[in-house]
Amino acid sequence: MKAIINTKLVMEDGIIWDGALTYDNGKIIQAGWKEEVDIPAGCEVYDANGLYTAPGLIDIHNHGCTEYSYAENPVESSKHFIKHGVTTVLPTFYHSMTKEYMIEAAHRIKEESKSGVGRIMDGLYMEGPFMKLSGAGHINTVWDNAIRKEDYVDIIESFGDMVRVWAIDPDRENVEQFMAYAKEHTPNAIFAHGHSSSTFEDIQKLKHYGVKVRTHITDAGGPKGRAQGTPGAGGDEFCLYDPDMYAELICDQIGIHVPPGLIKMIVRTKGVERICLISDHTTKYGDGSYKNNEELGVWYGPDLNYDFEGKLSGSLMTLENGVRNMMTHTGYGLCHAIRMATLNPAKLLGIDNRVGSITPGKTANLIIIDDAVNVKKVILEGDLAVSDGELLI
Repeated sequence: MKAIINTKLVMEDGIIWDGALTYDNGKIIQAGWKEEVDIPAGCEVYDANGLYTAPGLIDIHNHGCTEYSYAENPVESSKHFIKHGVTTVLPTFYHSMTKEYMIEAAHRIKEESKSGVGRIMDGLYMEGPFMKLSGAGHINTVWDNAIRKEDYVDIIESFGDMVRVWAIDPDRENVEQFMAYAKEHTPNAIFAHGHSSSTFEDIQKLKHYGVKVRTHITDAGGPKGRAQGTPGAGGDEFCLYDPDMYAELICDQIGIHVPPGLIKMIVRTKGVERICLISDHTTKYGDGSYKNNEELGVWYGPDLNYDFEGKLSGSLMTLENGVRNMMTHTGYGLCHAIRMATLNPAKLLGIDNRVGSITPGKTANLIIIDDAVNVKKVILEGDLAVSDGELLI
């Protein structure tokens, strides 16, 4: 058995200021105020020296590290993100990947997820190929508008059991037939409303298939208004309106993806229980020298990424920074911001029975952080995986 003492525990709905926890065989045994936790003789004890212990971060939308996509090199990508406190990640595919490459990459990810640092991978987020074929990197798409049965049958038969999220665009041809098939054959997966110009009503008609989350809210397009100068109501508005919907949020350092005022409005509308912070981390395009393209309405952010056309393309941000940025932009506290990167995504995916909070019986995926969310140590399934930036597994 192992124990962490002299620590502040970041719990689901509060902070235990003088806490302790024990874990054994990869599971949390006890967690609470120090006088309530029984630490047996001979237990291996780590003194956190007053630092915070929080659940490991869960990044549900992540394309890969700076040098490699998850499809290309899942091990190197996982090494990068676990150093930043991510203990659960969904490698994310995009519409720039052919069907054949998706199948090949999925099998590579499945194999590498069985051991070592690859254990942080826990399924796939399919941002492509069934959402709108536009957005960042659109010039590289290899798909056309029609959704063909032979394509999605091949994908589902090859790796459908790995998929946790299917992103869809209601405007795509044959999308409802795909959703019905996917719901039947991947019943544990959910749908995200991804890049789309569809209307509020279009999305509402498809909700019963299991549409539960808005792909990076305010960054996935929207419909035109019915009259000149009027706004349309689409995916963002449906997400804000529907109490069951979760909102993915890219919370970068200076508020380029989502301005701070809009972040405040989204959190107030959805509540802290329905926000999922994501990194949307992508591999760096070119030499990364892009700075600004104000003529196109694109502004430079130090933790963001830009494609070869100089358009905003995901981020170079890691999730612990997203947590810190949420606190900076909104004034919400550490407990709330950590929840947005742990328990909320776990609940969305239906894996909160085993990860997402410091709860006895759950997997001992833990991070030790300071008050600025700098990651000092990472514990993966009870094993010390990272210590002061050094990878140990």
